[in-house]
Amino acid sequence: MILHYLVLLATISSVASIKCHSCLTFCKTLNGKVDPINCDCKSPPNEQCTANACFAKVELFADEATAIVQKGCISDFPAGQRGCQYASNKDTIHCFCDQDQCNTRHKLGSYIPEHLPLVKCCDYTSRHGEDSDSECSKPCTGNYCVVDFDGKEQGCGVGYPRLPSFLRVDDYMDYEGDYLCTRYESSASNVMNGCVCTHPSGMCNEFNKTFNYQKKHVIERKNENLHYCYALMHKAYKPFGQEVFKKSSTCEGHYCFISLTTSEIVLESADFKHNYEDHDEFVGAARPRFELQAGCVKVNGEDKVQTGCTVETQGNNSEILAKHCICDSHLCNFHHLVRGTEDPRPKAVVPGLKQTTSQLNPVRLYTTNKEIDENDILSVMNGVGNFWKLGAFLLTLLICV
Repeated sequence: MILHYLVLLATISSVASIKCHSCLTFCKTLNGKVDPINCDCKSPPNEQCTANACFAKVELFADEATAIVQKGCISDFPAGQRGCQYASNKDTIHCFCDQDQCNTRHKLGSYIPEHLPLVKCCDYTSRHGEDSDSECSKPCTGNYCVVDFDGKEQGCGVGYPRLPSFLRVDDYMDYEGDYLCTRYESSASNVMNGCVCTHPSGMCNEFNKTFNYQKKHVIERKNENLHYCYALMHKAYKPFGQEVFKKSSTCEGHYCFISLTTSEIVLESADFKHNYEDHDEFVGAARPRFELQAGCVKVNGEDKVQTGCTVETQGNNSEILAKHCICDSHLCNFHHLVRGTEDPRPKAVVPGLKQTTSQLNPVRLYTTNKEIDENDILSVMNGVGNFWKLGAFLLTLLICV
């Protein structure tokens, strides 16, 4: 028993002590692809980060013939995504690994994406709001099919869609031949309402069929048991606190989410020239850019989403690059989740109802619509009446999800 305990401790310790290179570099592309030799960086031991896994992300800028590679740590990544793969398009490659200092070009196969099965899909874009192509008269071939119900678009994606990472699914490949559908929102203009699928028979994104599936299994599923979530988008060039939630609204979903990014990758000219076409040397860099998105999520099944947080960090001080959380209680997607601190909000207690910490809700918060008082919160928790029936608004990540 003692030996088993020691082995368990050693296993936990080894998982938590993975070191990753934490750096950023750029180079000229080679025949339109990343040059793995000139676009590789390593950080000295005192600048490496520590986590459960490592990442290397490649961004290709075709017009500028330049590639940027960023490396760091990640708390976890979807099973089945070890190695390198296109992230929904051929300009972005994401690589993941879970061994000590594994995010080098040698250990990641020179950033070459692995081969995935191909499927045939319907390919159609509504130019002026006209109806979708129900006959799938124009097919395309990709690694997955996608359909956007609001934009009335159908098409193919390359590599892995970003939706599984957003939903934090265990293993995207487990859903081969199945639908992964969602509707989520963070503002009136940022919505995502669609599906990705990989059915081997092809044409799984036929509009009418998937629309009916979405309506039944996402929009109308468990409507009697929805959570109220903060809905907010905020961008700034310097850090901000929970005060930004004073301008939030609310929405309803099976789950709530909140995401924070703290930097953006930019490409800048190496020297000053009046005409853009005269620029031929570019520099890749990371600039501070703080963006927070919070909202609600509906999804076609509890098995296709996982609560918790995914964190990307850099440097030996574990500076957060990005943090994305999904939770499942009323107004749970508050600022403390992405800051990694205790919830500062006072709690409302329902008499006679035994509650866990995650079920407790704040007494007094503010939105653009009204001040939330204790009676509103108790009504939500007891399912009494309608709580701010606000309009829906969605996030944009379809082929980019």
